[in-house]
Amino acid sequence: MLQLRPARPQDTPGVLALVAEIYREYECVLDAENEEPHLLAPGAYFRRSGGEFWVVEENDVVKATVAVSLHGEAAELKTLYVHSSLRRQGWGDRLVTLATKYARGAGKSSLMLWSDTRFLDAHRLYRKMGFSECGERELHDSNNSREYGFTKSLL
Repeated sequence: MLQLRPARPQDTPGVLALVAEIYREYECVLDAENEEPHLLAPGAYFRRSGGEFWVVEENDVVKATVAVSLHGEAAELKTLYVHSSLRRQGWGDRLVTLATKYARGAGKSSLMLWSDTRFLDAHRLYRKMGFSECGERELHDSNNSREYGFTKSLL
């Protein structure tokens, strides 16, 4: 049975495995130590600043993730990853809604995110959920990533 809950320290290997698997779908490689260090202790990393990191797990296997980081008046949605076996079942919507409610509950006026330009399905989801594109950036990372920015008012 699928369970949505805050991440625990023992989820870290499963989080890393999920993200690495999704990266491979796009012919990318996860280098968590150098490029995504927040994934090495995700719960602690996001909670340190008042945010949260959630997982969807089934039989102790991490199947989806989402996080919120809090910054001043804004919040940032991070690490939305959904395993291919759960896609098109509403999990992306549920996780973005959870992140949005958390940010709003923390008194933030906007929610923003950065998404790799290759993640076209995610971009459709964000637009459907009221986000607007707000920029583009190059990461200069090992995957030659470019990202689109998205933002949504929470007022």
